[in-house]
Amino acid sequence: MLKIRLCIYFLFVCICQTAVCIFASSALADTPAVNSSPVNVFENFWKEAKSNIYTKKTEEVFFTEINYRNLKKKAEVANNIYELTPIFNDFLQKMQISHTQFYDNHSIDFYMFRSMFLTRNISLPKVKHIGMQYTVIDDHYVVREVLDGYPAETVGIMRGDILLEANGNPFHPYNSFNPNEKNIKLKILRDKKIFYKVIDAVSENPNLSYYNAMIQSKSTYKIGDKKIGYIHLWSGTHKNILNKFKNIIEDDFHDTDGIILDLRGGFGGAWYEYLDPFFSDRNNYFEYTWIDRNGKSVLNKPELKTNTTYFSGPMVVLINGGVRSGKEALAYQFKKSTRAILIGTNTMGAFSVGRGIFNNKHLPYFLYLATGELLLDRNKIEGIGISPDIHVPYTLNESSEADPQIERAKIEIIKKIEAKN
Repeated sequence: MLKIRLCIYFLFVCICQTAVCIFASSALADTPAVNSSPVNVFENFWKEAKSNIYTKKTEEVFFTEINYRNLKKKAEVANNIYELTPIFNDFLQKMQISHTQFYDNHSIDFYMFRSMFLTRNISLPKVKHIGMQYTVIDDHYVVREVLDGYPAETVGIMRGDILLEANGNPFHPYNSFNPNEKNIKLKILRDKKIFYKVIDAVSENPNLSYYNAMIQSKSTYKIGDKKIGYIHLWSGTHKNILNKFKNIIEDDFHDTDGIILDLRGGFGGAWYEYLDPFFSDRNNYFEYTWIDRNGKSVLNKPELKTNTTYFSGPMVVLINGGVRSGKEALAYQFKKSTRAILIGTNTMGAFSVGRGIFNNKHLPYFLYLATGELLLDRNKIEGIGISPDIHVPYTLNESSEADPQIERAKIEIIKKIEAKN
C-alpha cells in the first residue's frame, strides 16, 4: 500500500508531508550534480527513461538500439542542454503518453516542478513571468489561459492573443523576462491587428501564482435576486491551496444560491479533499486502480469520511482541454454523481502516473515521466478525458471580450436554482 500511495503522490502531489514522499520522486535527489555535458545528460536521460517508462511495451517499441544511436548523434553535436531539450521532447512526444516531458531551466514549468518535487515550498524557486499559459501554433506563442490578477490580465492580454515580440526580439515565456522584467514592450496580434503593450513581470514561483490567482478569481455574480459564487481552481498542488479553497467555499460562499467552479487550465494535483466541500460524505466517491509498467494493478478505495460542513446548493463546473490529471478526477466525480453540470469542452485525458526524475537543485533540467496509469471506477481516462454535459466551444482563433463558457454557466446555474425551488 505504501508503494501505491507514493505513486499517487507523484501524479497528484497529494498533501503528504514526509521526507520519503518528497525525495522518493528522484533518482538523484541526494547525489552530487552529474556532469551536464550534452552526451552525459543524454546517457542519463536514456537510462532513466528506458527503465521507468510506462508501459514495458513502450520501452520495447521506442527504446531501441537504432533510436539510441540516432539520439546520441544529436547529443554529440549539441552545444548545451537547451539544444537537447527539443530533441528529447520530439522523441518523448511520439510515445503519446501524458506526464512525459523534459524541462530545462528556461521553461516556466521547470520552476513549478521544482516547487512540487524538491523544495515543497509554494514560493520557491522564483522565476519571472507574466501570469499566462500558452500553446505553440505555427512557431508562435498563443495565449491559452490568463491568470486572475496577474500582469497579463492587468494590461489587457486575452485568450487567443498571439505574442510576436518582446522588446523587438521573438517572444519567449522565459527569455523575454529573465533576467530583465521591467518595461517589456510586447508586440501582439489579435484578430489580424497588431498592437503593443508594455508590461512588468512578477518574480514568483508558478505554484504560488496559481494560489494567488485562485484567491483573486473569487467573485459573486448578482443575477436577478440570486447570488452566485465563482472561483477558479487553477491547481491543487499544495496544502495552502487546498486550505484556502475550502475556506472560501465554507466562509465566503456559504450564503450563495449556487456556485460556478472553474477547473479550466492551470495544473492538476487535486484529489478527494477538493471534493469534500461539496458532498455530505465520501460514500459514492470514485475508486481508482493503479497499473504499473508491468501491467500489475491494485484497486484503491477512498477513506470514508463525513463532511459536517459542505455546500449543498446547485453547481456548474467549467472544463476544457487544459484540465488535466487530478482535476480530471474532480470532473469525473461531479459528472458521475450528477452533483454539477459540466460545461465547456473535453478535458485533456492526461491521467498517467508521473514521476519526477533528476530532482536535484544543482541540475538545470528535470524529467517528468509516466511510470504507470490510473483508472477511475475501472474506466480509462488517459487519452480520453472527461466530456462535458453541455458542449460550449471557446476557440483560440479569435479573441473575445466575453467568455462563452462562463456566460452559459450563468444561464444553467439559474436554471438549476429555479428547478430546485
